[in-house]
Amino acid sequence: MPDWNVILHLLTLALLSLGAYLFNLFKKASETAVTTTAEESARAVIRELQWPGELTRELQKTRGVERQELRFNSYGALWKELRPLAIYDSTRIDKKAVADMFAKLTDWYFSVCGGLLLTPQSRDFYFALQDLLRVTSKIPKEWHADRSEELEGDADIVFREVLKARKAAEAIKILDYFSARAFDDWENRAIDLGKEWRKAIKGLGAGWSALSEPQRFAVLQQVGSKLRTSLVNDLESRRR
Repeated sequence: MPDWNVILHLLTLALLSLGAYLFNLFKKASETAVTTTAEESARAVIRELQWPGELTRELQKTRGVERQELRFNSYGALWKELRPLAIYDSTRIDKKAVADMFAKLTDWYFSVCGGLLLTPQSRDFYFALQDLLRVTSKIPKEWHADRSEELEGDADIVFREVLKARKAAEAIKILDYFSARAFDDWENRAIDLGKEWRKAIKGLGAGWSALSEPQRFAVLQQVGSKLRTSLVNDLESRRR
């Protein structure tokens, strides 16, 4: 005959074990829920704290895109005015032509979307050309430059010879930098390069009358070309 006392004892132990097990499950579930709620609350607080910073970054990104679009249009307008100095253009280059270009570039600079959008990296390349145009347009005697076919592809060589004669070693190094076309460090280096470039180009105007007609065109063409390249580098470097 079954011993009911033993059976009751065993049932009691079983119920106690089940109760303990269920209690532990409930406790763990409660702890997990509390932890999850706490973590979600913490994340929510962090999001609230970070929201102003994220908004600021998004606004800066949007303004950067808008500035880049404005700069693209601005540089395009400046690029158009540099056409007379292109190798394959047919515009006569003389004292009057450079005076006209100086006036047009000045008008661009003081336009609504002109000099305000010119970056520090390109600023001195712009002023290097303007310095040269201003000096050469005020030379008392009439002069002109020769853009003959012989110069096609050789303007860089002729310009280098002019710089060598003037012992403008820093300007030649800058030409080498442009020739290498490795512009990954443009944003960091361009400001100093522009200052050195402007300093070197400013000295060329003083000896303008001593230059041959092909040399004059080579100088103007190359200074204009380096300005155009600086504009392209500005736009490209801000897309990376």
